[in-house]
Amino acid sequence: MISPSSPTLIWYQPQQPVFSAELQAREAQLKAAGFEIQVHSQARDFHLAAAQAMADMARVTPLLFMISGVNNESLAAISRLRMQSVYLPIMVAFPSFIEERILQALYSGADDYCVLDNSAALWVAKIECLLRRSRHPGLPASRPTWAETTSKPESIESSWALRDDGWVLQSPEGAHIALTTTERQFLLILCSQQDRRASHHQLLKAISEPGNEADVGTGHNRLGVVISRLKRKAALEGAVIPIRSIYKWGYMFSAPVELV
Repeated sequence: MISPSSPTLIWYQPQQPVFSAELQAREAQLKAAGFEIQVHSQARDFHLAAAQAMADMARVTPLLFMISGVNNESLAAISRLRMQSVYLPIMVAFPSFIEERILQALYSGADDYCVLDNSAALWVAKIECLLRRSRHPGLPASRPTWAETTSKPESIESSWALRDDGWVLQSPEGAHIALTTTERQFLLILCSQQDRRASHHQLLKAISEPGNEADVGTGHNRLGVVISRLKRKAALEGAVIPIRSIYKWGYMFSAPVELV
């Protein structure tokens, strides 16, 4: 059971001896700043701890996930964790500023990042900022208690739905977003794939006439236009569509969705 007395960081640190000593020093500094820290070096242990934490309905303390590294294991952990919850905060720890890998982490679902060159004070400030901003949609604008933000997460997240044979997207708050033919085809393909992920090629094929797929550059621009239009329509209804880019591959719908 995680301590209810202080903010908790569940930290995944794939075995990376190059900067393990620096990470241990940073752990000590964060503990001294008042954070409860769980460290896991194996992906399986990390995801089990994350699932247990998110299932703990009695939680009354803030929770943040920290993932270290620049390798594919770290990116996979970010994507998997984000698919489990759209709302809980994820921060990535990097040994140094590597823009390409930072972009990959952010597009995979991370909310923010720190590098070891940053001071402990900046790490603490960024973590506190993420914890302060974290809340489920549909709650009051004033900051709710952590117990309120984590109550019944599954029922909130599972309420995304494609209705009326896929012509209407319903948000968790009950907003109904009418879709064009292209938007419908895009979402049906995206949300019907395993883990709700689809490649650029799959999505372009879905929204194009047979044999008329655009070239790579033009096609990516077309997908961007479709997504931007969807997000604008949702914003008018007070909703945020959880479509995320997967760097140089495709897109994902990072919340459960029903096809009804």
